[in-house]
Amino acid sequence: RDDILDIEGETQVLGKTQGKDAAADKPTYPALLGLDGAHDMAKELLDDALDNLREFDAGADTLRELATYIVGRQR
Repeated sequence: RDDILDIEGETQVLGKTQGKDAAADKPTYPALLGLDGAHDMAKELLDDALDNLREFDAGADTLRELATYIVGRQR
């Protein structure tokens, strides 16, 4: 998500300069997969994480919430 936010986020919200990763020529998911591909990968990883937590009871709710938050965060 951090790699995606570096492209889509606003500097004021991110707390760092937008586009900093691209300017540094970092090998990010959007650079490797494209922005849509990076979004798809984040969704796939979230789905996998939630699927792996299915067998656990409500005691794993914090992990479910954390995984969902990470993929949906805006900063």
